[in-house]
Amino acid sequence: MKKVIGLFTIVIIGLLIFPMQILAVDFTINKTNIDAYLQGNGDVHVVESHTYDFDGDFNGITRTIYPKKGATIKDFKAIENGNSLKVRLDDETYKIYRSGEDESITIELNYVIIDGVEVYTDMVQFYWPFFDSNNESDYENLTITVHPPAATSDTIAFGYDAAYGNQQIDNNGVVTFQLGLVESGQNGDIRVAYDRSIFSAAITHNESIQHTLLQEQQELKDKQLDFLEWQGNLDKVAPFVIGSFGLFLLLLLFFAWRKKHTILREVERQASQSVIPKERMSMPATIYHLRNAMVDFGDMLTIGMMDLVRKGNIKVTEKDTYTLVNSKTEYEHERQLIHLLFKKIGENGIFTFEKLEHYMKSALNKKSLYNDLSMYQGALVQEINSHQLFHNFTKLRWFIGITSLFLIPFMILLGLYQLFMWLFFALIMMFALLFFSFLFKVRTVEGKLIKHEWKQFKENFSTIQTNHWYNLSKDDKERALLFSTGMKDKKLVDINKSLIKKDASIQDDSSYLVLQLITLSTLASVNFGSVSNVSAESSTTTTTFTGTGVGGGGGGSGAF
Repeated sequence: MKKVIGLFTIVIIGLLIFPMQILAVDFTINKTNIDAYLQGNGDVHVVESHTYDFDGDFNGITRTIYPKKGATIKDFKAIENGNSLKVRLDDETYKIYRSGEDESITIELNYVIIDGVEVYTDMVQFYWPFFDSNNESDYENLTITVHPPAATSDTIAFGYDAAYGNQQIDNNGVVTFQLGLVESGQNGDIRVAYDRSIFSAAITHNESIQHTLLQEQQELKDKQLDFLEWQGNLDKVAPFVIGSFGLFLLLLLFFAWRKKHTILREVERQASQSVIPKERMSMPATIYHLRNAMVDFGDMLTIGMMDLVRKGNIKVTEKDTYTLVNSKTEYEHERQLIHLLFKKIGENGIFTFEKLEHYMKSALNKKSLYNDLSMYQGALVQEINSHQLFHNFTKLRWFIGITSLFLIPFMILLGLYQLFMWLFFALIMMFALLFFSFLFKVRTVEGKLIKHEWKQFKENFSTIQTNHWYNLSKDDKERALLFSTGMKDKKLVDINKSLIKKDASIQDDSSYLVLQLITLSTLASVNFGSVSNVSAESSTTTTTFTGTGVGGGGGGSGAF
């Protein structure tokens, strides 16, 4: 029963958070014809034919109409093959109920726009947005036809945005806008004007409009010519601009390759031939660095404590009991770890895992432990940074990043003038340069040596001969175990344990501490835990829409 309730809760939450994604109907509006019949009294009778192709179940279609200010929609009807369909109005959206599955249907919509035209002293204007940027569906093939109340040759017609340049006027004054594909989110107002004499409607604007319309039409033509001129010029310039940034990127890549190659040659010259690398940095810091800081607090404590035992700061006095014998340390993170283990958790210089367990029972202590471990982690990072393991090239990276941003205004122009291919290339170039500026850093010789030598250790240690292991110093054996444990490399750890046990059967004194380290690594890994706090916040937003076409009008189509 609980599982059923849980599943039901998840479904309800999903519906509330992602209603459109979950309940979306898969459809295509293959063909749309809109015929607007202008009436002498100023009304407009509209007949729309929409052909939908559905994939899957559906309940019907929708038609949203935002009428212009001063106009209203009346007598909305939906018909399929001569049969009327149920219609319900929800705000400005008409829902036409016609259910089915995997069908292609054609539905005719009829409605009247009351006071849909504007009457001037010389001409009557039909200025209307049948769709606007709120439309969420593509019209694959849209045609809008405007019919005058009587034949006339005195006609002015043009469109905006998606409807620009698509008008055709026949001898009787019928205007056809062949828009073709109209993608969602586009505006496309149409504007048609006829001679005043063929209308009986009273004047609504006591002024002439013909000159204004002709001037507006000419301005649109001039803007289009200016657009095409700019588009052509940008199309010629774009290869050189993007090419120059591409050349800049190639030079940077060559510089990076040459710098790394030079450092690699120096590393090969200086690299130690010993099986166990030199201790160029403390073992906890080395492991933290080579694991790319992906080390949890438990692993940090384990390696840190093992290293202090190796150095003689901590001594195993009894089973599972650790005594501080030397508080003098070389690194700040070692001092912090000793303070945590032997003064905050332990007492009188004694630490046990039982005391850790008791300490962790307090919520206040857990918070304090988390803060202490964060400081310990920061001290490790501080030691790593002090060795300057990377050439960061800060000034160069800032220069590259800022230079790449110079492409932004150029990309805006490319987008405005619809040069999308060049916009795509410019975007790739900008992100490539930004990526380079964020990530470009080269290891110094010391940084590369540390990585190279320990990498060689991992590759060669599995084939080490037993007699070679016997000849290694006690410190080398201990550091080999620490590294293998810290890197969580089971294969290396098993090899270490095998060699140490063989060593112990022959050289009891020299291998005693290494055996203690093995025991400690097991106990510490089990008993040390990490402290983490994870929080998440979520928020929801709502969006409302109004018409974005002329006069606050607009609309669109859909399905449900």
